[in-house]
Amino acid sequence: MLGNAMRQVDLRRPEAGNWALILLVVQNSALVMVMHHSRNVPTDQETRYLASTAVLLVEAIKLLVSFIFATYDIRRSHPSSSLSKTAVLLRRSVFAPDSWKLVLPAALYTLQNSLVYAAISNLDAVTFQVTYQLKILTTVLFSILLLGTSISSRQWLALVLLTFGVALVQVAGPLGTESWKDRLTSLIQGDLLLEAFEAPASGAVKGLLAVLSAAVISGLTCVYFEKLVNDSLATVSLWTRNVQLSFFSLFPALFIGVLWQDGAAIARDGFFAGYKPIVWLTIALQAIGGLIVAVCIAYAGNVAKNFAASLSIVVSYAATAILFQTPMTIAATGGAATVLLAMYLYHGRSMSRASLLPVSTERISEKASKALFQVLPPSR
Repeated sequence: MLGNAMRQVDLRRPEAGNWALILLVVQNSALVMVMHHSRNVPTDQETRYLASTAVLLVEAIKLLVSFIFATYDIRRSHPSSSLSKTAVLLRRSVFAPDSWKLVLPAALYTLQNSLVYAAISNLDAVTFQVTYQLKILTTVLFSILLLGTSISSRQWLALVLLTFGVALVQVAGPLGTESWKDRLTSLIQGDLLLEAFEAPASGAVKGLLAVLSAAVISGLTCVYFEKLVNDSLATVSLWTRNVQLSFFSLFPALFIGVLWQDGAAIARDGFFAGYKPIVWLTIALQAIGGLIVAVCIAYAGNVAKNFAASLSIVVSYAATAILFQTPMTIAATGGAATVLLAMYLYHGRSMSRASLLPVSTERISEKASKALFQVLPPSR
C-alpha cells in the first residue's frame, strides 16, 4: 500500500508543479500591483488598514481552505467513512505526534514578517529591496546544507544574475523612487553602511541587520518546510501540513501582531479600519499565493519557486508600465533582461547534470522547470 501511495505521489508531482509555477507567476504579478495601490490609495483623511490584521486574515483563510482540501483527501481515501469518523481521522492527522515540527516554520515566518516591517521602517525602499533579494541565495545555501544538493558553476552564475536582475527591476521600475540611482550607487560603494555605523541613532544599523536576518530566515524556513513535506508526503498530505502550518501561525499573528503590536490602534479605530474592496482583494491574493507556494515547494522545489517569483516581478513591471502608462526605464528593462538570461542559463539544455534538488526529485524538477521556462515570450 505504501508503495502504491508513493507511486501515486510521484505521478502527480510534475503536473502539480507545472501548474503551480505558472499560477505563481500570475498571482505574484497581480499581487505586486494590487498591494501597491492598497497601501498608497488612502489619503491623510483616511485610515490605512493595519498589516497585522491582514496577516491574521490571510492565515485564517489559508487554514480554512487547507482544512477543506485535507477533509477532501481523507474522504477520498476512506469513501465509506461516516462524517464522525472523518472528523476523527482529520483530527488525528492534523494533531499527529509529529505536528510539533510545524511550530518552528510558523514561528520563523512570523519573525520574518516582523523583521521585514522593522527593516522597511528603518531603511529607504531601494536599500531594502536590493538587500532583501539575498533570500534567493540563502535559499540555495540552505538547500545545499539541509537537502544535500549540488550546484554547478553555471547555475551559481544564473542565481547571482537572477538576484541582481530582480533587485534592479524593483529599484528602477515604475514603482521605484526617483533617487534610486544615487541610493543604489551609495549602497554598492558602501556609503550607506558607513553612515549607519557613524550614526547608529538613525536606525540604519537596525534596519540592515533586520533585512539581512529576514533574508536568512526566509531561506531557512522555505527549505525546512520543503524537507519536512517531501520526507512525509507519502504518508501525510500536503494539505494536512498546510493546516498545521496555518494553525500554528495564527497564534503569533494574533498575540504578537494584532494584540501586542497594534492593539492600541485596533482598540481606537477598529479591526477593519481602512478596509476596502482592494484590501480584501490583496488579502485574497496573499492567501492564494501562500497555498500556491506550498504546492510549488512540495512538487517543484524552492529554487523553481524563486524563479517563478522573479519572473512575476518582471511581468508586473511590464504590466504596470502598460496599464498605468508609466515610463519603462533603461535600467529596469536591463534588469528584466538579466532575469530572463538567468532563467536561460539555469534551465538551458546545456546545463550540467548537477541539479539543485536531490537526485530522487531531479527528473520532476526538470519537468517543472521546463514548464516555467515555456511561459516566457519567444526571443526576437
